[in-house]
Amino acid sequence: MGRSGLPTTLVICCQLPQGMPNSTAEACLEVGRRSAVPVTWLATIDRLPLVIGQRGSSSSLLNVALEIPAHQPRQELRQLLTRAAEEVPGLDAAVIRGPLPAEHRQVLIDSGIRVVCRDRFDDTSRGSRRPAPHGWPCRSTLWGLWEVTQSGTVTPPGMVNRLIPWGSPPGPAPGSLTLLDIGGQNSVSADVIRGRIEQWHAWAQRRSTHRQTVFASLSDLPTLIAGAARLPEGGSVLKAA
Repeated sequence: MGRSGLPTTLVICCQLPQGMPNSTAEACLEVGRRSAVPVTWLATIDRLPLVIGQRGSSSSLLNVALEIPAHQPRQELRQLLTRAAEEVPGLDAAVIRGPLPAEHRQVLIDSGIRVVCRDRFDDTSRGSRRPAPHGWPCRSTLWGLWEVTQSGTVTPPGMVNRLIPWGSPPGPAPGSLTLLDIGGQNSVSADVIRGRIEQWHAWAQRRSTHRQTVFASLSDLPTLIAGAARLPEGGSVLKAA
C-alpha cells in the first residue's frame, strides 16, 4: 500500500487507430477479451460497432472510450456524442488530444461523459473543484467530469534494463495512478498487445508480496478517485469504498 492506504493503480488503454485493418483490430480486441486485467480501448466513432460486437461475447473486462478529434466545434462535438451514445448506451469515457475549451467540458457532462483521458492539461486559472488523491495526474474543473493524463510507458520497468541497465525508467510509485497507452498512435499487432499486457500483469504480480497493485478501467476512475479522496491519513481504501 502507498500513502494513506492507496494501492498502486494501473489503467491500461490501447488505441485502435484509423489506419489499422479491421482484422487486426478484431484480433486485438480478442486479446483484451481474454485478458486477466481490464483494457480500455480508445476508439473513434466508426470503430465503436466493432468494439461493441466483441463486448457482446460476454466479457466484463472490455471497456471503451470515444476518441474525439482535436479542435472539434461545439455543435459537431454534441452531434458526435449523441451518435456515440446511440452506438454505446451508457458510454461515459472519452479521450481528447489537444485543447479542451471550458464550454466543451459542459457538453461532455451533458452527454454523460464522466472521465476524459488527456495528453496534457490546459492552462487555466481554475484549480480542481474536487479533491484528488495526492500525486494522481487528474483534476476536475467542472463538477461531474474528471480529466486524467497519460503518465506511463508501454512496457513496465525492468524490461529495458535487461539489455540496457541504465535505460529503464522508474516504475509507478506506491499509491500512485498510472495511465498507460500500450498501443500508442501507431498500428501494432495483437501479439504485441498481448505481450505488453502480460508484462504489466507479471510486473504487478511480482510486486504483490510487498505492495498492492490493482488494475482498473478508465470508467472506474471517478469512483476510485471519490473513494480515495475520502481516506483519512493512514486509512484504508477498502474502508472508503
